[in-house]
Amino acid sequence: MTDVAADPELTASDLRRMIETARWHILRYDALRASIANRASLLISGNALLIGGVAILFPNTVGQDVAGGRLTLVALAIGAFWVLGCSVFSVIYATKALLAGKSWRELYGQEPPVSLFYQHSDTMRVAPDFASFDTAFVEQTLGRERESATVNLWVVLQAHNYRYQFLRRATRRLQLGLVVFAGSVVVAVALSLIKLWS
Repeated sequence: MTDVAADPELTASDLRRMIETARWHILRYDALRASIANRASLLISGNALLIGGVAILFPNTVGQDVAGGRLTLVALAIGAFWVLGCSVFSVIYATKALLAGKSWRELYGQEPPVSLFYQHSDTMRVAPDFASFDTAFVEQTLGRERESATVNLWVVLQAHNYRYQFLRRATRRLQLGLVVFAGSVVVAVALSLIKLWS
């Protein structure tokens, strides 16, 4: 931890500037977190539409006389299950992008020090009641606040990276599901037309 008393090179002004810089980045990553949540929600909605498309396409195709007979229906069923599998995994990954299943301490360990007032889990563990919270707040030095801001900035960077990985996986599964679904629609329509014209 760096405090004005511990490092005479740093002035109170230097520490305030560092704190403000960290806060700016924290706010920026909060906006990115909101963006990831919006994208994950969009992916979940896209998957709902894809599942709805399978629910409409497959039963309608089964009820029609298509060229290729049972072999075509088996191929379309495999495509339908493939699309549903892609959607299920896409939704799972999108929900992981929305909210981590573990606390950041479980994910990243005890390496970063306690981050009072910037990390709610640390703050509630150190100051579970108002009296201890008030005391900790009043006794916080500029150096400790700078350290807490830096820890929080590191945590939001790690969390953004963690969530973004799941968002990418969810997107790839949705894209793959869409390609297979589009191919299934083309095959179903083409085979229906072939049967109709023959």
